[in-house]
Amino acid sequence: PTMEAISGDAVVEIVTTVFVLSTMFSMGLKLSVTQLFGALRDRQLLSKSLVVNLVAVPVVAYLLIRMVPVGPAYATGFLLLAVSPGAPFGPKFAEMSDSDIAFASGLMAILCLLSVVTIPISLVVLAPGDVVVDPVAIGRMVLEIQIVPLLAGLGLSYLYPAFGDRMYAPIQRLSDISFVGLIVLLVVVYSGELRSLIGTEMLAISAVAVGLSLALGYLFGGPVRERREVLATTTAARNAAIALFIATAGFSNPDVLTVVLGFSFVSVVGAGTLAGAWR
Repeated sequence: PTMEAISGDAVVEIVTTVFVLSTMFSMGLKLSVTQLFGALRDRQLLSKSLVVNLVAVPVVAYLLIRMVPVGPAYATGFLLLAVSPGAPFGPKFAEMSDSDIAFASGLMAILCLLSVVTIPISLVVLAPGDVVVDPVAIGRMVLEIQIVPLLAGLGLSYLYPAFGDRMYAPIQRLSDISFVGLIVLLVVVYSGELRSLIGTEMLAISAVAVGLSLALGYLFGGPVRERREVLATTTAARNAAIALFIATAGFSNPDVLTVVLGFSFVSVVGAGTLAGAWR
């Protein structure tokens, strides 16, 4: 690879890291301990939410790529996003659809914390046979880039609420700016790969996965409309932040990243459109 290609990948990795760290830290600052425990209170809904997010969606994704023959790198990218729960967009969608924001925030935090175990295990179990997955390395990535900043933000806002409040706006701005920067950067650096994705079945499979995730979330979301909507949109919008990070840091094949991007786009658009429609 030329110098330019190396620097492109390196810049993507740096910006992705900034995006994930700032997103998780601001998420922790915004989250209150009461929201976290509030989500834990309704045991039945929580257990259903966890099963849908941590088991059902990965299994659906696995079955889809078994039914439609796709290459191992595409399959890995698709699975990688499917096994990454706890999208930072969850509470945003809850806000859009006027649903239960506290539940969305609590659930997202719980999913993010559990993902340090569930992402590596799911990948080992579901990844195509010829793809090498290092569960310990991936677990460590999730721990360092997702769990540590989330808990740091949560701890800071709990111990020093006034300081936490002051920190929130600039960190959130950094998260927003790095997100926009990352999207632009990814489109520029991986334009060829993204174009090649359009001719494949991947976007159609992504749409099916998103539709099924929304349906599963809605079905298992219990009797309260505000929570049912939260579970539907949270389940459909996977955690693109951590999936992008693992794709750039853990896999050398750019196709893995490309599919994560394509699938994320479909899931965010799908969940966001529905959240807006539910308002």
